[in-house]
Amino acid sequence: MEHDYLLLRLDAPLQSWGGVAFDPVRPTRPFPTLSAIAGLLASALGWTYRDGERTTSLQDSLDYAVRQLREPRVIVDYQTADLEGIGTAGWTRWGVEKRSGSAARGTQILWKHYLADGDFLVAVGVFDGSPVNVDQLQDALLEPARPLFLGRKSCLPARPLLASRVTSASAFDALVEYQVPECEGERRSSSRRDMIVWYADGRGPVEGDPEFVWDRRDFSEDRFGGERIVRRIRVNGPVPPEPRETI
Repeated sequence: MEHDYLLLRLDAPLQSWGGVAFDPVRPTRPFPTLSAIAGLLASALGWTYRDGERTTSLQDSLDYAVRQLREPRVIVDYQTADLEGIGTAGWTRWGVEKRSGSAARGTQILWKHYLADGDFLVAVGVFDGSPVNVDQLQDALLEPARPLFLGRKSCLPARPLLASRVTSASAFDALVEYQVPECEGERRSSSRRDMIVWYADGRGPVEGDPEFVWDRRDFSEDRFGGERIVRRIRVNGPVPPEPRETI
């Protein structure tokens, strides 16, 4: 049985898809994560962190997979901030708040990891029980309720996020079948293209390398909500057309 999928193009100079953080080190996963995609869609819909239960429901209803179009490199940003005596309120995910505790005093040091020059194609569909349907997600991505970013507020996309809408048997199949326009260039590998694809266990080939990933979030409690098995596989994509000479 086939379903509708939205194809999101996540292309940016910098993006960051948070892994399990060990303060003050803030790592990134090598691909856009489940909770991050759910948060991005929720933001496009105009939901806030106070809509945590609805966002968690959306996250758990997503059928999604990720295809790497351009391999990124990891860079580390060393950050320091002297907060002693500031005591002023600032914008947070919950609204305008003041910092408290140890985070409001002294010099704070962070090592934030980013993916530089990455380019990903993400297929997103929804299972039964989702609080929204694909049509509503498409409308939200075409006219998002607020500015969207790729993992962190400083990571702005280089192009509109919605690339296409397709019909396929699964998110994995949607990615493998989709032909990226040649002018938007994936690298050629002889006459075929090699793809790296990440997908949920049971939603693609069993030959993919399995990995436990902590990327499910409980948005109501604002903390990670569990692990899942993600598989990674390198596959050959559709044969690109041969270039034709023009005069």
